Amino acid sequence: PPIQEKTAPFLHLITMRAVSILALASCSEAFVPSGLTNNRLVHSLKASTLDEAKTVNGAKELTTWECDDEAQCVEVPACDDEQCRTSLDVRIHGEWYDLTGWRKAHPAGDHWIDWYDGRDATEVMDAFHSEKGRAMYKRLPKSKTETVQGLEANAVPDSQTQIAFRKLREELEEEGYWERDVGHELRLLGIWGSLVVGAAVTAQSIPLISTLLLGFSMSAAGWLGHDYIHGVDKFSDRLRNFAALAAGLLPTWWSDKHNKHHALTNEMGVDEDIATD
Repeated sequence: PPIQEKTAPFLHLITMRAVSILALASCSEAFVPSGLTNNRLVHSLKASTLDEAKTVNGAKELTTWECDDEAQCVEVPACDDEQCRTSLDVRIHGEWYDLTGWRKAHPAGDHWIDWYDGRDATEVMDAFHSEKGRAMYKRLPKSKTETVQGLEANAVPDSQTQIAFRKLREELEEEGYWERDVGHELRLLGIWGSLVVGAAVTAQSIPLISTLLLGFSMSAAGWLGHDYIHGVDKFSDRLRNFAALAAGLLPTWWSDKHNKHHALTNEMGVDEDIATD
């Protein structure tokens, strides 16, 4: 239905907010310590397992993964002459994946992988990635059984709210609520363009009106750019730099900063929206 098509950007915004809410729901306090604290515990656990494996099997028998930018991975030795690499494991839809080899190939940067070591990344995977990305992660190697046992003992279990939200999101996507109405988008861009033209035309004759129109255009550009930078479809890819041209909002800086706010909401040391220094 027409109303369904026009609600795609709005529903995407709701999804982003829901990711933030679910991130908070898994925490006991409004402001929580950085996930890196949890990561240190995970690394300690893995290092202990690694030391045991070296003692029993010998360091040269340990293996890890190397992946290319298409998530094609090959098994390689985990140890060199100086050290051994521990695995980097992330849970997505109840399955643990070893992202050790994918870390450097991740398009958005290795820091995103590091933050989710030993944690669940289902909502972030679904909300921040394209259909191609959501298909690619399934090709990544699964975590080793002995590693999964330790991870499950320390990771926060999926709540009933998270499980229900994932089901709802899947149903909405199947029903077409995520499909973008290009005609509606062009109308929104037309409104923004008319505000800019109006501001330019009245700049000399009626400067107060020009200032108001320009302010409205900047607000419109900010919200449109917010959707295009967050978006994961081809239309958003084409208009990713719209906010930079129309509102001075650089997409690479802003997407990394704002996505962290949605994904790791109120985590001190990570969420820059609560930074005060």
